[in-house]
Amino acid sequence: MADGRTLIFSSNRPGGYGGFDMFQSTLNDLGEWQIPYILDYVNTDKDDQLPCISAQGDLMYYTYNNNDIYSVVIPPKLRQFMNNIVQGYILDVDTKGGIGAEIIVTDALTSERVMSLSNNPSDGRYTIVLPVGRSFNIEFKKEGYSSFTHSMDLRNKHAYEEIPLDVELFKSIKLNLVVNDVDLFEPILARVKIREKGQHTFIKDVNNNPRTGRFSADLDIGKNYEVFISAEHFKSEIFELNASGLVIYREFDKYIDLAPEKLEVMIAVADLMNNSKVKSKVIIRNKSRDEIIEVEGNQLVSLRAGDRYEVEVTSDQGYAFNSTSIDLTSGKAQNINVPLQKLEKNTKLTLKDITFESNSDKLSDISFEELNRVIKLMKENPSLKVEIAAHTDDVGSDIFNLTLSDKRAESVVDYLSQNDIPSERFVARGYGESQAKFANDSDENRAKNRRVELIIVSI
Repeated sequence: MADGRTLIFSSNRPGGYGGFDMFQSTLNDLGEWQIPYILDYVNTDKDDQLPCISAQGDLMYYTYNNNDIYSVVIPPKLRQFMNNIVQGYILDVDTKGGIGAEIIVTDALTSERVMSLSNNPSDGRYTIVLPVGRSFNIEFKKEGYSSFTHSMDLRNKHAYEEIPLDVELFKSIKLNLVVNDVDLFEPILARVKIREKGQHTFIKDVNNNPRTGRFSADLDIGKNYEVFISAEHFKSEIFELNASGLVIYREFDKYIDLAPEKLEVMIAVADLMNNSKVKSKVIIRNKSRDEIIEVEGNQLVSLRAGDRYEVEVTSDQGYAFNSTSIDLTSGKAQNINVPLQKLEKNTKLTLKDITFESNSDKLSDISFEELNRVIKLMKENPSLKVEIAAHTDDVGSDIFNLTLSDKRAESVVDYLSQNDIPSERFVARGYGESQAKFANDSDENRAKNRRVELIIVSI
């Protein structure tokens, strides 16, 4: 019988009713078959053969005298141990069509193999008969597909039951990658290349989504893959994805954190007049991404290759601020010299990136970063009084340029005064084109002449 512990067979032996009679034996707990006994409820003086037991275990089907098939109710005390039926379909998860697969049943406690069977490959249907009172693991697998294991606990089952279980297997996995900056935890644009291990040709070679850092790819099961991730000015990463063994989950999520390539940059801060080192604070703002670094001056700083930086240097040793930029887009290291001027009467500072709309006194947005440094300087030195001097190039008449420069100087003072600094600490003055620092013979030189300066009046 299907319980694996009850055996019914036909035999033409002495002690029967005549012809072939049916006998029954059971397997004890020691693994020994007991002495067979004749089945009085079914045997006749003719040939009684070919027994077949219903899945529920209460009916026997057999042949009588080789003429026809008959059935008989099995007495309860002679019935097999109770069975349950597990049945359903094994399907391709994408096509929903039936597929042929191997089914392996093992004892959940001992891992001993109980049975192996195959299903109907045309429609995927299968049937498994399992005895109650035990726990089983049922594994469904097919070459080139995923595997699926289902636990079936029948220890507390006391009645016949048909248990439906449909199984869906898949032929490919989905690799989901997210590529981030290891320092900033932000998505980055990366190139993802995938090939079978041992091969030279890449089956995937695409960029991820730079906004989310995400990349997805469908990969066939049954192969071992190498995945390469690279990004400009970042260190590359590689990992192995083995889909040739046991595959259970369809989606594989992987987070890759790439480390940026960095360059050592010396930021030298010195007195403008005597070139002696100045104790200073350096704020470095990355203009390519959201990053701010604060260090002391006159030391090496590790900065990202490929990025642009703005450097602001201040000192509490009686010096004015200064600012500069660092361009590492070429990927080559460079040293930066930042001179600081003493806060003394008549010290003149050219303010950087103070610009206006064409023929207008309206400050452009780019100007406010430098002006905010002036505000900080004024607040840290409450006795400081300065002149804001505005200059133009030679385009236009002298009178127009002088008037325009006066208005531009006033615009700067207005902005500074709006930030809790008394207006009497400022003097606004326009010089027009009268104090050109460069010959007005090119667009570049004219741009340099259009400037705003800060001159210390008293301290």
